[in-house]
Amino acid sequence: MRDIIIGTAGHVDHGKTALIEAMTGYNGDEMAEEKERGITIDLSFSNMEQEGVNVAFIDVPGHEKLIKNMISGAFGFDAALLVIAVDDGIMPQTLEHFNVLRIAGVHRVVVALNKSDLADADLLDRRTQEIEALFAEHPTMELLSILPTSIHRPETIAALKETLFSLPPRQTPDAPFFRYYIDRVFSPRGVGTVVTGTVLAGTVTKGAKLNVAELNKPVTIRNIQVHGRDQESAHTHQRVAFNLDLSHQKLSKGFLLCSRGYFRGFATLDVALETIGEAGLTHGADVLFISGAKRVEGTVLLYPESGYAALKLREKVFTQFGDPFVLLASGRLIAGGAILIPISEPMRKRQKLTLLRALKVRDFAQSFALLLANHRRGFGLISSHQHFGIDHAAALTYARSIEGAFVDEAGLVVYPLKALTTIHDAIHAIYEHNPRAFLSPASVILRITWASEALVGEVMRRMVAEGYLKQTGSIYLRADQDEKELIHTLEERILAILDDEGLTPEAPYNLYDRLDLDRTQGDQALKSLTRRKKVIRLAHNLFVTETHLTRALATMREIITAQGYIDIRTFKATTSMSRKYCIAYLEYLDASDTIVNEGNRRRFRYT
Repeated sequence: MRDIIIGTAGHVDHGKTALIEAMTGYNGDEMAEEKERGITIDLSFSNMEQEGVNVAFIDVPGHEKLIKNMISGAFGFDAALLVIAVDDGIMPQTLEHFNVLRIAGVHRVVVALNKSDLADADLLDRRTQEIEALFAEHPTMELLSILPTSIHRPETIAALKETLFSLPPRQTPDAPFFRYYIDRVFSPRGVGTVVTGTVLAGTVTKGAKLNVAELNKPVTIRNIQVHGRDQESAHTHQRVAFNLDLSHQKLSKGFLLCSRGYFRGFATLDVALETIGEAGLTHGADVLFISGAKRVEGTVLLYPESGYAALKLREKVFTQFGDPFVLLASGRLIAGGAILIPISEPMRKRQKLTLLRALKVRDFAQSFALLLANHRRGFGLISSHQHFGIDHAAALTYARSIEGAFVDEAGLVVYPLKALTTIHDAIHAIYEHNPRAFLSPASVILRITWASEALVGEVMRRMVAEGYLKQTGSIYLRADQDEKELIHTLEERILAILDDEGLTPEAPYNLYDRLDLDRTQGDQALKSLTRRKKVIRLAHNLFVTETHLTRALATMREIITAQGYIDIRTFKATTSMSRKYCIAYLEYLDASDTIVNEGNRRRFRYT
């Protein structure tokens, strides 16, 4: 079935809700307060179906004090039904809703010239010209049709329904993640927690786990309903209710349900900004930020160049590049635009402005180059969906276009030329300090943690091409060193250090770092010494020479002879070793046939 989400907007009392009821038979004003006051307070939902097409309506408020609810609904619209009563014409809230639709990216609009039974042909023609003039002022807005409607004239309702059924859904790129803002939370008796919202991206199935972004907590979908019917899955363009295995008290309107690992939250956003109305917007103004169903208070900081701003919010939000937003002050719409930098990017103001200009026109090649210049240790592409609204393949394409950069395609990181120079100098310093070093890319990144193995491998291969290093398997040696001689002396070097450290030798990985050894190479040498009984393994990371183990065993037997037993306390008092070493030696002693362990006291076994 093809799914379309239509948002109805317009001035209060222009007949939006009545028009929907005439098409669907459903009155969205269900809440008691809505019934009492006679206006739509929150988002109301209904739908109609015809020949494999489902049209879902989000009937949003028209009352001026409730404009923020209208904004919440606009985020997921495929198109809008703008209702204008023919007797009133375009009213202040009509214009406000029109601007919300425009800023929220809802550019396809069907206008219902409602209550047409109250007007003659001349008034209908005049209102039509006024509407066409409004759209002409904003070329991005597509006026699909203007239809005279009246709930008292069934043929007009039928014509409106046919127009809406013929609309295609908005074009949305395929996304590897699921994304859904909660706009209502319920707890029906005997059911548990139920949330409603619009699927903005992806598909999810019954029984799947999602992440509640604000809580960083997994939640399981116990059931899915689309317009009152149980479904096995839900997808983009659908209004969906989920039954969740999480208390409704932990959830709030505006929370994001999404695939884990795709969205990070930030309290600072950089945006393209357009002011609306005559009030203007001042630097440092307190505002209410709304994107989707999310509402957060914050402060707007204007850049020197008009059209751009930074938003400092009171809490983190989980947004994506290109997400529309609006700003309210004292309940009124004052500005809006699109999020350009959803992942906080510390930069100097001049650099940030250059980046914002490039992002606004989706010049990602320049954007990547600017970001790379700001990231001396590499720039990650793993968050490209959130950061730029593009997939990994597209991000890699832009990264490859940067002259002199190194792209780690498997790790999804792009490095500037300076990063390669930094790695080169660091590796060169290691080999100059220790000409007998055995290193691999894997061992180098244990020291240079910000670098990827692919980057280090590229640098070491270049050093081979320069004639400074030579490669044997995964290991790199200085070109002027004899491989066989180094390998022959490696075991002797390790044995000498262990012998020098006595009863308390350091862990192998520290030993390898001291000798500038790859861990695989070091492990091989240590295993060889163990096979030859030159070194004994006492515990996971504790190796001692055979000579010092013999000394330790003799000391322990002397203590038993003198005191009748040995335990951790007496052994520690005699040797001043730490508890870790004492336990290791005592446990090795337990393997002797002449020793019995009774309540952690070791004694001689007498027969």
